[in-house]
Amino acid sequence: MVNSNLAEDIAAENERSLSTLVRTIARFQGKFSLTLVRCNYASLGYAMLQKLRDRSTVEYQELALESATKTLYQTILNAVQDQPPKALIIVGIESVVAIDDLLAGANRARDQFKQDFAFPLILWVTDSVLSKFSRSANDLKSWAPPPIQFTMPPHDLMNLLQQQTSQAFADVDNFKLDDCEMELLENDLLNVALDQELQASWQFIRGLVELQKNQIDLALEHYQQSLTFWQQTRHLERQGIVCQKIAQAYNRKAELHRAGNQNYWQEARKYLQQSLESFQQAQLHDLAAKCISGLCEVLRRLAAWEELQSLAKKALEMHKICGTPSQVAEDYGFLAEVALQQSQWEKACESAKLALSVLAQAGINKKETGLYLLLLAKGQRNLIPCSTVNPPQPALAKGGSQSVFSPLEIIETLTQAKVITQPQDDVQLYLRILEELRTLYFEQTEYLKAFYLKLEQQEVKSKYGLQAFIGAGRLQPPQQTIDIGLESGLSKAEIVEEVEAASGRSQDVKRIIQRIGTPACKLTIIHGQSGVGKSSIIQAGLVPALQLTTFDARDVLPVLLQSYHDWARDCGQCLRSGIEKIKGESLSTAIDTPIAILEQLRLNQNRNLLTVLIFDQFEEFFFAYQDLTSRREFYDFLAECLNEIGELKIILSLREDYLFYLFEWNRTTNLSMIDNDILNKRICYYLGNFSIPDAEIVLQTLTERSQLDFSEGLANALVEDLAGKLGEVRPIELQIVGDAIGKTADYSTG
Repeated sequence: MVNSNLAEDIAAENERSLSTLVRTIARFQGKFSLTLVRCNYASLGYAMLQKLRDRSTVEYQELALESATKTLYQTILNAVQDQPPKALIIVGIESVVAIDDLLAGANRARDQFKQDFAFPLILWVTDSVLSKFSRSANDLKSWAPPPIQFTMPPHDLMNLLQQQTSQAFADVDNFKLDDCEMELLENDLLNVALDQELQASWQFIRGLVELQKNQIDLALEHYQQSLTFWQQTRHLERQGIVCQKIAQAYNRKAELHRAGNQNYWQEARKYLQQSLESFQQAQLHDLAAKCISGLCEVLRRLAAWEELQSLAKKALEMHKICGTPSQVAEDYGFLAEVALQQSQWEKACESAKLALSVLAQAGINKKETGLYLLLLAKGQRNLIPCSTVNPPQPALAKGGSQSVFSPLEIIETLTQAKVITQPQDDVQLYLRILEELRTLYFEQTEYLKAFYLKLEQQEVKSKYGLQAFIGAGRLQPPQQTIDIGLESGLSKAEIVEEVEAASGRSQDVKRIIQRIGTPACKLTIIHGQSGVGKSSIIQAGLVPALQLTTFDARDVLPVLLQSYHDWARDCGQCLRSGIEKIKGESLSTAIDTPIAILEQLRLNQNRNLLTVLIFDQFEEFFFAYQDLTSRREFYDFLAECLNEIGELKIILSLREDYLFYLFEWNRTTNLSMIDNDILNKRICYYLGNFSIPDAEIVLQTLTERSQLDFSEGLANALVEDLAGKLGEVRPIELQIVGDAIGKTADYSTG
């Protein structure tokens, strides 16, 4: 029920706020003023702005901020410098990703606002933005009077919730709470008496939003509350949809938790079966067709092969009538996997070929094509004649003659699967293809090819955060950590934490980033013995973390160089590709000389970009240029970078036994920015063995990522034992422990 008096009071208050805003715009013509307008709902904001356009006697300008906006002052300046408006209204601040940096930068530039903008500035904000204003831009906020407030009337609030409910149940997989923030809507709904159906709908929406944020247990609580109502009212469609989302949540838990994940798959199975029954009772054939595919996948995960065979046949009949070619192909894929488990090799090949044929006839080239090619190759591999390869004689297919395939045919099939499958789309499938191909090469005594595939497996695992720890080995950037974090709605700071942890040297990465963020720290020299992991933390930790970091609202551009035979060309190419990626534009001129690089670095500084030049394996430079004359150009280049370009940091990483070479640079070049003292403690960063606290953090990270139940006491005792009398843990020792943890985790999941 909606209180009519409350609705009238809110409408009257909104009218007064609108009149105040009209007077404010008119009153401060020709001079700067700051006004904050508090409005938590986009739809309400659109309505109020429309009324403002009708009532205001002053023709004002509106500016909507994009999510990637970095600086408020510069964005406004770019928008108004050609023709200053009589007033400017800024909307979309809440959508800015780096909002804290944006507000902090605006706070520092507050005097420039007053100096350069001779017009009223109105910032349209939500409650959460207001709270961030108090933390990050309190000085700027102090220039504004109390915010003008617009409140959503209860009747409109209920209409909004009904609209969101319809959208949520109509397109559940793509639903986003676009009109407002969930916390704000939840607080306002406390003042509105919702009927049971709307309450159940709201619980479902909360579950969707929490699952998007990867808050799985919280999402399950909301889903269960919603499900109770739909079961009581026998609303079969919504009952089935909620059950399907509960199953999805348990799927997510199973994928994240190796220990006990069979229980989660069983829960997913139970709710998918309930969902399928609901859809079939309601004769919702499209929804049932989608649900049965999910249930087949869960049965595959549970290795319930007989049940999967029966259900996949039913699914095939259903999908041929009311499904899509992709669903039909998927059913044949399930049947192929069942046949492989039952050693029915020809039947597996037949089903896999049917899956590929369905996709080909429909003109579909999906990532699943790689899976069906893999299943086909697995079946074919078991039909190779014994004289060709060592495995035992495969059983004959029942009821007919057996086909024969050569290893070259199967290698061709797997190679095609490898080309089609991209690791960023399905890293586990890609690894399965590599393993099958590697095994086949090994059986054919092609040991070198098998070895290179093993190396590729290790690189892919480390790149996508699947390798627990490889010590001093060369780690790749943990791309899956970044991708999953962005998809889950994590902040960049939270993703950086994940990246740092994945590098195996999180404390060192944090310390180096802190040095980069210190204005006085222009140069950092990372040094240590060979094998301690200098290149690993740079590639797998520092560079990807810097790509997600901002300092004082400035994007960071890390430029990594590891080859020095033509350092200017290589450095220029890395700089160019980095700029094109971060700015989304192509550069028309080449950057291949020291002068061109310096000019581009100055341009970066003017564009609010902090460049970090990282010279890894720097000892290689002294092998490439073996006399002072040939090295002089590079020395002068580095000196000019340090002395003349403010928004620039330099990192040199080299083996400890080559540090003495840097005395030559210090002696022959003016390094006034660092007081001509290149090897002082505030510049050099030693990377050595792990301290006991750092080793404990690394071991804790390994066990968390592998989902093994390692007590804190056991982990600490292990580290103390590894440290011994030295009080340090060698990276190679943690590598052995990490490999053991990774193998144990792999073994525990079959």
